[in-house]
This record gives sequence, structure tokens and C-alpha cells, in this order.
Amino acid sequence: MTAKHLPRILLLAVISIVAMFQTAAASTYGADTLRLDRGWEFSRHDSIAWLPATVPGVVQYDLMRHGLLPDHNYRLQEAQTQWPEELDWDYRLTFSLSEKQLHSPRAVLVVEGLDTYATVLLNGTAILESRNMFVGKEVEINHLLRREGNELLIRFRSPMKEVRPLRARDGFDYPADNDHHPEKLSVYTRKAPYHYGWDWGPRLVTTGIWRPISIRFEGNVSFASRPEVNYTLAEHAQVDCFFPLRWNGNVPSSAQLQLSLYSPGGRLVHRDRLTVAGGEERCRTSFIVTTPDRWMPNGSGLPLLYTLRAELQDPSGEILQSYSTKIGFRTVEFVREADAHGHSFFFRVNGEPLYMRGANYIPGTMMLPTRTEAYWEELFRSITDANMNMIRVWGGGIYEDDCFYELADANGILIWQDFAFACTPYPGDDDFLHNVREEADYNIRRLREHPSLALWCGNNEIREGLKYWGWQKRFDAATYSRFCTDYEKLFCELLPERVAALDPARSYIETSPDTANWGRPHTLAWGDSHYWGVWYGREPFGILRERIPRFMSEFGFESFPEYKTLKSFAREEDMQLDSPVMRARQKSSVGNEIILEYMRRDYAEPQDFEDFVYKSLIMQGQGMRIGLEAQRAAKPFCMGSLYWQLNDAWPAISWSGIDYYGQWKPLHYQVRRAFEPVIIVPDVEKGTITIVSDAPEAKGEDRMALRVEPIGFDGRRYPAFWIRGVEVDRQQPTVLPFAIDEWLPMEMRRNTLLRLSLVEDVGEAYGEGWASTLYYHYAPKELDLPTDPNVSQRLCRTGDKTWELVLHSPSLVKDLFIEVDVLGAQFSDNAFDLLPDEERILTITLPVADAARPTVRLRHL
Repeated sequence: MTAKHLPRILLLAVISIVAMFQTAAASTYGADTLRLDRGWEFSRHDSIAWLPATVPGVVQYDLMRHGLLPDHNYRLQEAQTQWPEELDWDYRLTFSLSEKQLHSPRAVLVVEGLDTYATVLLNGTAILESRNMFVGKEVEINHLLRREGNELLIRFRSPMKEVRPLRARDGFDYPADNDHHPEKLSVYTRKAPYHYGWDWGPRLVTTGIWRPISIRFEGNVSFASRPEVNYTLAEHAQVDCFFPLRWNGNVPSSAQLQLSLYSPGGRLVHRDRLTVAGGEERCRTSFIVTTPDRWMPNGSGLPLLYTLRAELQDPSGEILQSYSTKIGFRTVEFVREADAHGHSFFFRVNGEPLYMRGANYIPGTMMLPTRTEAYWEELFRSITDANMNMIRVWGGGIYEDDCFYELADANGILIWQDFAFACTPYPGDDDFLHNVREEADYNIRRLREHPSLALWCGNNEIREGLKYWGWQKRFDAATYSRFCTDYEKLFCELLPERVAALDPARSYIETSPDTANWGRPHTLAWGDSHYWGVWYGREPFGILRERIPRFMSEFGFESFPEYKTLKSFAREEDMQLDSPVMRARQKSSVGNEIILEYMRRDYAEPQDFEDFVYKSLIMQGQGMRIGLEAQRAAKPFCMGSLYWQLNDAWPAISWSGIDYYGQWKPLHYQVRRAFEPVIIVPDVEKGTITIVSDAPEAKGEDRMALRVEPIGFDGRRYPAFWIRGVEVDRQQPTVLPFAIDEWLPMEMRRNTLLRLSLVEDVGEAYGEGWASTLYYHYAPKELDLPTDPNVSQRLCRTGDKTWELVLHSPSLVKDLFIEVDVLGAQFSDNAFDLLPDEERILTITLPVADAARPTVRLRHL
């Protein structure tokens, strides 16, 4: 295995192992902490050969790093990476302590995440058991520590062998069809479901110390658990703080707790100093913040965050332990109530209904610890740059790292958080429910303080599966009845009870979609929808203008990634639609066939495989934009668009808008356009032009004008038409007549487009433009497009990583897609129509500084 065939994130880690990202918790505990992230070794349990290990990490990562496991991303090698899941693995570390650490009043081993079944031993004594990837644990270890030669041993048991007896007990396989193994064992293990395979990704059932591990040394008094900070908000905010305390060793007569609140600009807003009597187990305090600055979602204002810091001090003023957290003062109300249409489904933020613009997020790799701080920051740049304000953390993945939610807080991105259940029934026995309760409690407590967290959802599509996926026929009556009973126990009793107990200010829904089903259009007026009539139902993209739900929480369409991404895992002989590599890479069983079927409806037959790849990318973006804009045009009936899916977990043929290397596919550029604050949505079938605004406030005058410009593909310009005195309303779209016969006579419709622009109407002149879109009357294959447009390009370096590209053409260049020969390159814009004699200036940003001049290639229809 050569370096070029290593996974993207693995390559980054090989370059700089010390850059492995350990997230800073949203709530940080300052104390003397020994991070146990260096010096680890790992081995098969039945072997005496130990190799250096990366922690946080997983066995598969280190096996690849040592050349003992092929890269699952490359060609057909996924099948060769399955054997580690059947084995037991050991990790060991020898460490020493300082005298101060050894004699600290209390020492706690903090294990933030083990994947999954493990026994932890310290100096030969078992101290901790793990059976849930999603639960961190702490255990006091003073009595076992010594100055030198401490050995920490973690014995991981195979997640396959561990649960086979449970499958044998049940006597059947659950309908976990995304589990790519004949034995459907994934349902028994509380581990990321997608690790077992999905319809967009491989199977890689990882094992290892996947989150940080450390020892925390505490003084005579410490926080017994995570402090609780709550507030009630009207004009002013009342902040209520609860600090659970633990007294260790020689209990002093008292301690001090100093509490400070700082404004988003760093100004001290409140300070309190409390005296706590020795042995007192809790400390409470409340205070008022006068007219606090509000945390606002992206596109609606600034996500302003206050900083709360608490310090535990001994009588001399020495800081024994500190705690800090961010507070975003905001209200989020989830509204789901009966109305004249059916049942609403929307969010009210700071008292105002807010249209949700976003996507469904999946974990961005199969080996979770390999994600770096730079990865997270780049992901949220892509989210905010595309004008999103909500991300759904999908239930087949994980409860994400603290850094994910911190960046959501800082960028004004609301989070819809699924519990980690998806697409299959789950057991409901007492042992399983106890395990899930521990998981729910741990993650609710961990995430509830984030202002970005908007909603808890029990699962992805399981209620829909019980009703519509044929499980009634597939299983006998007793088994199906058990599925339904266990569902009620888990999603209608346990999880809502835990949310109500631990996070009562937030709403919980049992499942998504809650009622609507894409095969029953009359149900779309009831709650959120996963609309798969486009794709699985093979309905035309245009149906998305008609099938509008109250909230679109999933819909999507696949494409191939761009050609250079294909080259990262395939050879030249693999570059055929029906090659073994491309068939294996397509995890949706009929996916390649569906892409080609849709392509032939609207596009000319692809000339070769490269042309097919390009057209799949363009088609995905254009088709999805139809749906996104139609949903926004239906506001306030429809109040959200979360498409499937944001990103990839490997170099994939998938529904994503951002590929595995962080590159925007044409879909993501079209999403950015569809999610602009103000958009223009022409619909010739309805004879309307709808203007939609989510802008937080008016820009300039209330009066606007719509300019309609016919532009010939050959560069010919025609007189513009105007609609004056247009009013734009944030709550209700503005609907204008689409005078197609006047603006674009029949004889011009194959060689002329309309540019529709919304501009400020300021008397005799026209001011700033708010929005613009292009209208073509026919599908691309029916248009008389220029056969060989003469595109000139000029490329010059503008910085260490940046290049300026200037493009011009005397005639229309439809669906221009710019490629460079560098993985990870970013473009200020792409996948657009270059209009005749209108120069476009773009910025290309390369991932490394001082790189060679990139080779630019232009593709177009």
C-alpha cells in the first residue's frame, strides 16, 4: 500500500500524528490533568507482538499505518478489511506520576469513549467495564496508583462475538438491511450503526480508544459532576447555577467559589464570590442579566456568546478547579400543532418563526478519531457559506464530538439531534433499555448547555419502517408485535422520559418522519417528510414543485464525485460505469441505473465516462435546487428544507454535496444559491414568479422592481421588461405573474434565456440588486446551445494558496464546471452559467501553500 492510497484523513495524521484532534469540551474542568495520549501499544489478544498505537484511535487505523491492513477506500479492498472485527484486541500504556500527583487527595481516570466492549485494568486490577461506545466513564483510582511503572491495560472484545449469543437467543435476524453482513448483529451493540455498512458507505466495524483518556487530579474540594447552568429569558435573563461538590482527603473548614460572567465582547457583566462550608455537597446561586444580547442563527443576526467561569479556591485563594462554559441567550420553540392544512412543523427562534435551511450530516470518516480541528472548521465554513442555519445529526451516526457543537454555537447553526438509532427495530429487553438509558443520560447532560441544540429526535425512519416497509409480511405476527412493543418502550417511554427529566426546555419527537409518507401524497400536510419519490420512486424532478410537505427533513439525489476523486481510489481501467470497482462503490443497489435513467430524460447522451460523471454532478445540483426553491416558495406552509446529504464518509458515489476531500460538488453551489436570503422562483406551469425573503431586515427602500432581461445564447440582447412597486415580505412570499408569452415568445425559447433580477426601485433609477436567477424554458437537451463556445481564461497567483481565474465568452456557456488537478481545492464559485460577454472573476484556494500552478479544465454542456 503506497502513501497515495492512504485515506485522506489517514494521510494527514501520518504527516503529523501530534495533530490528532482532542476536542475541548463545551464545559471545561481546569485541574491538574495527565493526558494519556502518548506511548500506547496495541496487539491482538492472542499475540505477544505489540506495536505503537495512536490514542485516541482505532485498531484499523493503526493496522493501516503499520502496513498490516489495506486501505478500505481503495478499489475493491473493503472486503480485505473485515477480519479485525472478529478478533479481540489489547491496548497497554506504562506511565509515571509526579510526587504531587501521587499524593493528590483524589485521582480520577476519565475515559471519554471506548469502542465498544472493553475491560480496563490498572496495575492488574479491573476498574471499569464498557459496553457502549457513546458513554464516557470516570473511576477513582488513588488506591491503585504508584510513582513509577503504572500499567493501564484495556482489553477489547470482538463486537461480533460479544453479541452472537443474543442473536441465537432471539432466533431471527432483525431487518437491519444496511448491515452488510449475513448476521444482522449491529442492533444489539450500542455503537455507530453506519460502521456496519449503509447505502452510501462501506463496512468498517472499528475497535479502540476512540475518544480522549486522561487522569484528573483533584484537590481537597472539587466539582462532583458537571455543573448545571440554566436560564429563563424574557426581556432580562435569570441565570441559575448549581454546583455539586465533593470533598476529598482532609476537609478544610471552607472553600470559595468565584463566579464570573463575561459579555460576548469580554466585558465583565457579573461577579459573585460565595463561601462554601466544609463538607457542603452543593452550591446554588442565581443572578439577573439585564437585556442580554441574543444568540441568533446564521443569516438572522450574530450568534453572540457569553462566557461563564467558576473557580473553586481554597481559603488562601489558590485555584483548585475551574469550570467554564458558553451561554447563548435565546429561545427556541418547536411548534407542531393542528391547523387548517393538517399539522404544522416549524421552529420559532427568539419569538419569530424561522425557515430552516440546511442538510443531513453523517460522520465524515469511517475512523472517527482521525478527524482534525482543521476538518471541523472547514466543514462549518462550508455550512455557513451555503447560507444554512440548521444541521440534522442523523441517527445512523453518532453523538458528535464537543467541538462540533462548539462550532455550531459559534457559527449560529441550530442542531436537530437524533438519538443513535436508524432504519431497523431494536431490542426492548431490560438490559438493552438500561444500556440506552445510560447513553441518553450521558449525552443529554453533555449536550444540553449548547445554544445550538434545538431538538431531540428518537430515531430515523423506524416508525415509517414499521408501517410501510413490509416487516408485517416478512416476520410472523409475534415477532412483528414484539418490534412494535419494543419500539414503544424505547422511543415513546424511555427516551422522552429522559429528555423531560434532564433537558425539559427542549422538545422531543419520537421519530422522523413523524407522519408523512412519500408514497401517500395526502399525508404531506402532516409534519415532516422524507420524500424519496425522486430517486427511489423515479419521479421527475418537477414533481418536487408539487409534493411540498410542512417540513422537508430528507430528500436527495445521487451523483458521482468529480473525476479526480474517482482517480483517488480507482485505476484507469476502472473508469467505466459497469466496472467491478464502480459497481462496488455504488452502495445503493440500483443507483447507477437510476442516475443514467434521469440523465437521459433531460441531458444529451453522455459521450464517455468522464462526460457521464460531469453530467451526474450537474444534474444532481440542478434537480435538487428545484426542490429547495419550491419548498421555500411554499413558506409558511413549508418551514424547512434539510436535504440528504451534506457530506461523505469515504470517496463515494452518493447523495452528498461535499465530497470526502471537502470539495464542493455542484450541488453545494446550487444549495448556496437556493438558500440565499432572497430568491426568485419562476414556475411556468403555475404562471407565477415567487419572491421569497428570509432577510432579517429590509435593505434600502420597501419598494422593489423585478427586471426581466431576455438574453440570446449567441450574445444578442433584447429590451428588458419591468414590474415596478414590488413589495417583499419576510413572513409571506410575494407572487407575481409570469408573462412568459410576452417576455419569451415561442420562437425564442430554444435559444434565449431570461435573467430575472430583483432590484431596489428608487424613482427614475434602480439601486442595489437583491436577487437574481436564470430561466430556461426547456431541459438542456432540448436547447440550441452553442456547440463550441470560445472561453478565454486567465490565471494568476494572488497569494500563497490563492489564484485568480478570469473567464469570458462571447456566447453562453451552460453549466460551466471548473476543475483543477489538486484534491481539496476550493472555488469562490463554480457550476454556473457564464453569460455572453460578462466576465467572471473567481478565486481558487489550494490546500497547501506555494503549490505549483494548477492545471485548469473547463467542462460545460
